[in-house]
Amino acid sequence: MKTILTIDIKPHLENYLLHEFKTDSEGNIILSRSTDIGKIIHAHILSSNLKTSPQKYSNPVSFVVPRNPQNHYINTFRFLYVSRAGEQKINDFIEAEFNQRIRHIFEIGYSYKCTQKEIIEAILQEYNIRNCALNYETIKKADYRYKRNLRSRIVSIIKSTV
Repeated sequence: MKTILTIDIKPHLENYLLHEFKTDSEGNIILSRSTDIGKIIHAHILSSNLKTSPQKYSNPVSFVVPRNPQNHYINTFRFLYVSRAGEQKINDFIEAEFNQRIRHIFEIGYSYKCTQKEIIEAILQEYNIRNCALNYETIKKADYRYKRNLRSRIVSIIKSTV
């Protein structure tokens, strides 16, 4: 018997997770502790003797929590869930990891003289993110913020040397 845990995750982050983790035959993400994201999600899993009331999800993502000797009892005899505050922390962490990955891809793309549009389209294709205006603008904004912060750091370095 599998232990399934459902969390509300933003759609573009769901695609990122599907790229980073393996899935089972039903499309559930297999939650592994081998990555930082897996560790942070495991850290926010709570257990209860009573079944928690069903939550309303705008974008539910199901995870399979693998059984091991350390969690066998909890997975067998208790109910697992993540609190709303825990879901927000998980989304924030995954968003930060995603933005860091995107920043790195932009740096590499610009070093190869690619245009911003080419890099964004490559990201959308690699992570199988639906190419809609929202997702395109989300990635474009991440690049814009990075460039703005980079300019601010350059200005502060120049000011400190003058």
